[in-house]
Amino acid sequence: MDPEKKQERVIYTILWGVVFILVPVAATFQSLSGGMPFRLTEVINLWLGILPFFVLFLLHDLLAAPSLVEKGKPAVYAGITVGLVVLFGVYVWMSRRGPGPMGPDGPPMGMGMPPFDRNRPVPMAPEVMRFALGLLVLGVNLGVKYYLKSARSERRMKELQAENQGRQLETLRYQINPHFFMNTLNNIHALVDIDPEQAKASIEEFSKLMRHVLYEGDRPTIPLSKEVEFLRHYVSLMKLRYADSVRIDLSLPETCEGAEIPPLVLASFVENAFKHGISYEKPSFVRVSVSVEEGKVIFRCANSRQDSAQVRSHGVGLANVRGRLDLLYGNRYTLHIDQGGDVYDILLLLPATVNLEKEGL
Repeated sequence: MDPEKKQERVIYTILWGVVFILVPVAATFQSLSGGMPFRLTEVINLWLGILPFFVLFLLHDLLAAPSLVEKGKPAVYAGITVGLVVLFGVYVWMSRRGPGPMGPDGPPMGMGMPPFDRNRPVPMAPEVMRFALGLLVLGVNLGVKYYLKSARSERRMKELQAENQGRQLETLRYQINPHFFMNTLNNIHALVDIDPEQAKASIEEFSKLMRHVLYEGDRPTIPLSKEVEFLRHYVSLMKLRYADSVRIDLSLPETCEGAEIPPLVLASFVENAFKHGISYEKPSFVRVSVSVEEGKVIFRCANSRQDSAQVRSHGVGLANVRGRLDLLYGNRYTLHIDQGGDVYDILLLLPATVNLEKEGL
């Protein structure tokens, strides 16, 4: 159970504890101060009178409120809440009308309500006051949930910002490391005499890649099209390094249908595939594919599996990637890694859109 959920339970326990304890105590003290004897049945009747409000609260808290606050389904919330309000209103009316030991116009024994005199003028009828109190209970329940959701959203925002800063530094230090710069620049340098036009194109790709890392890497999400372009440039530069010694297959979508994803998440897996899946002693391959289908971004990255030490290194940044995905998507994404045989295969399914306001980010 997350901290906000525990805090919510503590708040409700305190509030209802105060109601169930202090209200009877106050009523008993008032009776004694008026010279009336203490009667346990009166306390029990008060508890029974409070009980319907507690049941209304529980039903609203467990059935209705989550559909609005957590799932963002106002129509479902409205339907359930209207049903609860109608049932509570019927209960209030029937308790007013029901016969009982207190008289034909009073509530039955056990409801914890005083008899109602139709001829006595009052500012507001007792049943209307009880109904209004029931609505107040629902309002308090909803207010507490939104307050805690706001606190949770603020906490998650701070976590994401801190994680983004740490991830960007890690990216600059490890992912785009000095070896990558050296090897890529050496490859480009070799092309200057052999194919000057290709060397110019490679420098432009290298510039675009670094621009993406520096200016897009600190955002919660970016258009999938930008991440796809990054992969295109990255793989193109890797082909310069490995030439024909490694089989490299890249399948990227022509259109991304407005999809958004966290920056550099896909690039992290691709970089690891080249870093830990390539061997100059035996045939190696890297296969990367990205597609958008039925509202989901489907990413697959497979590479030839090397020795166990390299496989262990392949997962160095996996915990950070999972942490970012958890913050953005909760349980709405799938990350499956297959390390069987001679292939290291990754399947990642992400929602094509991320509602940052709804997620509290």
